[in-house]
Amino acid sequence: MTFRSLAWAGFCAVLVPVIGATGNWTQPMTAPLVAALQAPDPQSLPVGGSRIEQRSAATGLKAAVEAVRRATPGPVWLAWSVPAVERASDDGRMRGPETCVLEDDGDVRQSGRGYSGETGDLVLLLRHERNAPDRLAFTDGRCTVDAGKRAVYWLDQVAPAQSVALVAAMVRATAGAEDKPARRPARQALPALALHADGSAAQALTAFVAADQPHWLRRDAAFWLGAARGEAGARVVRRLVREDADSRFREHLTFVLTLTPDGGVDDLIAAARIDESAAVRRQALFWLGQQAGKRAIATLTEVMKDDPDREVRRHAVFALSQLPKDEGVPRLIEVARSHRDPEVRKQAMFWLGQSGDERAIRFFEETLSK
Repeated sequence: MTFRSLAWAGFCAVLVPVIGATGNWTQPMTAPLVAALQAPDPQSLPVGGSRIEQRSAATGLKAAVEAVRRATPGPVWLAWSVPAVERASDDGRMRGPETCVLEDDGDVRQSGRGYSGETGDLVLLLRHERNAPDRLAFTDGRCTVDAGKRAVYWLDQVAPAQSVALVAAMVRATAGAEDKPARRPARQALPALALHADGSAAQALTAFVAADQPHWLRRDAAFWLGAARGEAGARVVRRLVREDADSRFREHLTFVLTLTPDGGVDDLIAAARIDESAAVRRQALFWLGQQAGKRAIATLTEVMKDDPDREVRRHAVFALSQLPKDEGVPRLIEVARSHRDPEVRKQAMFWLGQSGDERAIRFFEETLSK
């Protein structure tokens, strides 16, 4: 998946708005925080507005954030950038909003024709209120976000591993909350964590899929491991599909496998054949039918013949119906003619009827003429 698709797709709809800026680095961390805010250089930062102030985080990101928070009454916005995960080239086409405007309620309004070209930057945007971070968002470095008249502190020289540690701590601080609104900061932080290029991000996400973590956190962290962390994330997902004791979680992982670099076909085949949970086997068959093509046929045929659960056998028929017609229709006709289970035969005939294929029509004519 490309960086842009991860950053801007519907998967990230839960994120609060992003802010960005333009400016240059002038104020050291030791300078008074009440110093006059200065107009930034429009070419240097992805954050724009009339009140952008720069600070150095060379001595530590956590310390820099805390220094700004102590000196600033009320809510405070901080922003910084780190290298982003590798992704496919955007091939020069318009890909996303040219401008993001931070609104009074904290939402972002996107405008402009769009940006193009590549960026290696992940821009993180943190709001601190009541001595704790309560909002985190991110954006592609190409999108300039207008913060208007709000004061935004842009932090220079941020070490990527320290950014990972800060974001992971935000997840841990709110992940165990009982109500969903209180978990919001953790949900916002996970995708931002996943898009850090630093290898410690995969390690942090792996900790969040441990068996002792909340179920929602395990699901979300597994999604981002599969979607954004390449082969390192795929290895974790494969292990969990084989070994995790929670069948609900393994069922979710069958989808996550499809997001990994190789599409997870071998592991989906294994899950469809041997997982002890019928629900997991059904889900594995569904995703296998969506993407495996000819490689799926042998497994689907085997499952239809041998699986002890009738619903799993019926799902295998559905998975056959999802294959390209030249592969799926002949197999469905074979099942409708000869399968020992009348329910499976009936299911095959139903999906043949839905296909509208000429071969299916001839099969029905032949059957009805007998």
